[in-house]
Amino acid sequence: MRILDMQDMHSLRYHRQNLIQEMDLDPAANRFGLDHLSQSRVLDSFPMVPYTDERQEGHSSVKNPHLTLVRELAAIHRSDLILVCSPFELKLLRDEYRIHPEKLVLAPFFTKGIEEYHTTSTKSEELQSSIPSPHSFETRRDFVALGGFKHPPNVDQVLILKKYIWPRIREKIPDAKLHIYGSYPPPRIQQLHDAKSGFLVHGYVDDLNLPLGQGRVLLAPLRYGAGIKGKIVDAWRYGCPVVTTPIGAEGIGFNEEEYDNQGQGYNWGGQVASDNDSFIKSAIELYSDERLWMRSQSNARRLLKDLFDAKKNLNVVDDAIAAAVQDMHCRRQRDYTAAMLWHNTARSTEYFSRWIELKESRREDETKCK
Repeated sequence: MRILDMQDMHSLRYHRQNLIQEMDLDPAANRFGLDHLSQSRVLDSFPMVPYTDERQEGHSSVKNPHLTLVRELAAIHRSDLILVCSPFELKLLRDEYRIHPEKLVLAPFFTKGIEEYHTTSTKSEELQSSIPSPHSFETRRDFVALGGFKHPPNVDQVLILKKYIWPRIREKIPDAKLHIYGSYPPPRIQQLHDAKSGFLVHGYVDDLNLPLGQGRVLLAPLRYGAGIKGKIVDAWRYGCPVVTTPIGAEGIGFNEEEYDNQGQGYNWGGQVASDNDSFIKSAIELYSDERLWMRSQSNARRLLKDLFDAKKNLNVVDDAIAAAVQDMHCRRQRDYTAAMLWHNTARSTEYFSRWIELKESRREDETKCK
C-alpha cells in the first residue's frame, strides 16, 4: 500500500509567493506589506495547469507553481491514501483538482496544550488569592516572532515586521521588545538586530519555553504559505495568543464569516488581520487588554483540543488506513488514473534510471577488458 504524507501543498505556497512578489514590484499597486492581502486574489486563487508549456520559462525567483502542481497531482494519483494536514487544502484537492474523497484523510498535528502555561484567573483574582501564576498575563513580557529562516515565508515576515509593523507598535508601547527566534538566520536578517528599537534577533533556540512560555503575544504577519503553521500551534500549546493574517490562520479554526475585529463574538486564539493598520491595532490591543488576552488564550486551548487532539486524530488516520487496506484491491481496480500513471509508458524516470544503470555496467565491462 502506498501512503503519501503530503504535509503542506508546495505548489500553493509557490503560487502565493509569486503573487506577492509581483505586487511588491508593481508601483501602480500603491500597497505595502500586509496590505496586499486585502486583494482577494492572494487568498482565493490557486495554481492551475498552464495553457502554454512553461517548462523552458523562468518564473521569477520562485519554483514554478504550475509544474510543481503537476508533480504533486501525479504523486497523489499514484498513491492509495493521502494524509493532508490542512482542511482547506483537503477541500481544494477534492473540489478543484477532483481527487477522489476516499483517497483523502485529514491528518493535522497530533498534540495538546501544556496546562501549566495556561492561566484561568485575572490579575485581580490572583492578588486576592496571593498565588500568582508564573505564566499569567501580568508575568509575561514582550512580543515574539518565530520560524526557521530556510523557509522563505519566515524571512518575509521578519522583513515585514521590521519595515511596516514594529516601529508603529513601539511608538505606542515604548518599553516592549520584539524577540526574533529561528534557526539559520541569513546576514540580512542578523543585520536587522537593533537593541535601541527593541528589535532583537536571537537566532536558534532549543527550548520553546523561552520565547513562547514567557512572551505575551506571538506576531506572525505571514503573507504567503500553505498547510498548518506550526509556530501558531506551538504558541497556543504554551498559552501564548497570536496575531496573524488569514494565511497564518488558514486551516486552524479561523472562520472569516465569524470574524469581528472589535472582539465581539470572536472565538479564535488571538486576532487575524489583512492589512498593516489592522495588524498593528490588533497587536497593541491583545498585548494591552488582559481580558481580551485571556479570552484568546482560552479559545486557543479549546481549538487545540478540538482540532489537534493526538488520540482522536491518530484514530482517524488508523481507521482510514485500515479501510484502505481492506478495500485496496477494489480501489485499485477502480482507480483508472493511477493505473494510467503506473503504466510503463508513463514511467519514464524508472526506465531512464535502468538505462543509466545498464550504461554504467557496460562501461565497467569495457574498462575490465582494457
